[in-house]
Amino acid sequence: MRTSTRMIATLTAAGALLALPATGLAAKGASSAKPKTKSCATTPKVAYQVGGTLVSAGEGTVTLKVTSANSHARRSGEIADQNLTKKGVQVKGATVVVAATDAFTLKLNGFEGTDTPSPGDRVKVSGRIAVTKKSCAATGTSTADRYAAPDVTKVTISDRDADA
Repeated sequence: MRTSTRMIATLTAAGALLALPATGLAAKGASSAKPKTKSCATTPKVAYQVGGTLVSAGEGTVTLKVTSANSHARRSGEIADQNLTKKGVQVKGATVVVAATDAFTLKLNGFEGTDTPSPGDRVKVSGRIAVTKKSCAATGTSTADRYAAPDVTKVTISDRDADA
């Protein structure tokens, strides 16, 4: 009798061990599904960076020829694709105007005395841009449509020509 009790206890324990992974997977799959409304309640803001050379600077308006841009600036649709035959968005050579309507801080680096920004100086545009998550966007929405208008916070112009 003692042997049969031990055998039943061993079989019961082995059956319980085999059943545990199946119940663990079932519970994980059921609890990991988050409701879309909670995850889509906020729209994250990501960095928006564009670099280039100065074309002109006027009253609160800066125009630059783009030489570089981060992935969010390229995908946002704010800068036109310069080469449709290549994969991705090619922004080098595009012209961007940062208007006075954006409340940005203008920072001048390396300018001495009466020296003012001139064409060819280095320009860096920094800001934030809101992007809707892909899972929260409507079906068929393009990548550029998921981005809002950029909020430019700072424009830095660095002197690249010889001072007079």
